[in-house]
Amino acid sequence: MKGSTLHRSGLTREKMGVLASLTQNDKKQATRTQLNQYYKTQKAHELDILWGSVQKGVQKVHNATKATQQKSPAVYLTIGFIAGVLFMSCIFFIVSICSMTPKNTVDIKEDVAVIGTDSAPTAENTVTEEKYVVKKGDTLNGIAYRFYGKYDEAKILEIQRINHIVNPAAISIGQELIIPVSQDR
Repeated sequence: MKGSTLHRSGLTREKMGVLASLTQNDKKQATRTQLNQYYKTQKAHELDILWGSVQKGVQKVHNATKATQQKSPAVYLTIGFIAGVLFMSCIFFIVSICSMTPKNTVDIKEDVAVIGTDSAPTAENTVTEEKYVVKKGDTLNGIAYRFYGKYDEAKILEIQRINHIVNPAAISIGQELIIPVSQDR
């Protein structure tokens, strides 16, 4: 046996010599009885201490997992449902705020030039035509929204008619469009 093993087992070299001499004298049975009795008396106390600490550790693990085992699936379902409702309410609120348009805003139109009037001015409003140069990312719907502040199919068709546009998706960058705009007086 190695010295470290002997040290951990609590056996000295003298005790090992006694054990070797006993085995040579054919007293194996008596030696085993003596060894068992030695270990039972000396090591029993150490084993009891170790077993007690193992039981305490098992009890801690059992207590920690016991709390989570008591919840039923209905609890998790209810929590998930409530969280989903709150999440969807937040999303709905954010979308409704983002889609609101203020009523008293001034639309600033860049790169817009007034060409002239299309019809005779009336007492209520006048119709003017504005020139707009198509930029990257512009669509006919987006341009109509920019000038009129809302989506109006009739106004989009009017822009198509004035500019002789057959396919609204076929407008190109740099193309000049004439936009009829009515101004209230």
